[in-house]
Amino acid sequence: MEFSLSEFEPVGDRVHVAVAEPEGVNVGLVVGSTGALLVDTGSSPEQGRAIRAAAEAVAGGVAGGVPLTHVVVTHAHYDHVGGLAAFGDLVTLGHEHLARACAEGTPAPSQTFAMASAVNLGDCHVELAHFGRGHTDHDVVAVVPGRKVAFLGDLLETSAEPSAGTDSWPGEWGASLDWVAGMLPRDCVIIPGHGPALNMDGAGTQRGEMQWLHERAQALYHAGRGAAGAWAPDWPWPQEPAEQFVAQAITRMREAGRPRQRPTLPLINR
Repeated sequence: MEFSLSEFEPVGDRVHVAVAEPEGVNVGLVVGSTGALLVDTGSSPEQGRAIRAAAEAVAGGVAGGVPLTHVVVTHAHYDHVGGLAAFGDLVTLGHEHLARACAEGTPAPSQTFAMASAVNLGDCHVELAHFGRGHTDHDVVAVVPGRKVAFLGDLLETSAEPSAGTDSWPGEWGASLDWVAGMLPRDCVIIPGHGPALNMDGAGTQRGEMQWLHERAQALYHAGRGAAGAWAPDWPWPQEPAEQFVAQAITRMREAGRPRQRPTLPLINR
């Protein structure tokens, strides 16, 4: 697999984003007066080393230069955590369930937390928070409140629709995003896990689409139906990601033993 990394481009005051290929992962860098923090690490130790070198060059190039001191991983999928081995001498942070979810051989972060933590970079701080289950059960959001930038990992995506794999929790995803939105300023720049930045309106639109799909999943579940063949052209997402999201939502309802209710209206062509 061939890896590449774009240049770190500014998205705020000394806040930068580079794109790690081939997975198109947004890697964040926040530079303060005493240190710098990296958000996500790429797909492999080799790519992690390349990301580290590029991040250190940017952090060292600011007035006075500062070292890279901290790394936070938003979740355990390989394209975000795979490069963590390249940062073993730094303070690395993640949710307490991150190590459990990582593939065998991936190092654990040196510090974990259940709900919240913070990193002091001198003239700014980065707030780290877990607001509940969504893309995974250990999603971490990194917010730079003084500079109005937030890194949401794969809770949001703009290069494609968010991916609801077998470790996702579609029924709780929207509520987690609501909690995130409650702590962000209206003019915040939101960096998704993949794809271009978006604003609060764009984030709200994607959250609304998730809610629509989850309500469709509930209706199908109560009707005793699955996601296969349910998609229609008026659905907000293309067929594959939409059916994946709905199917995983139905799976979670089954796992929870949720009682089925008789639909009040028939499902016509849904």
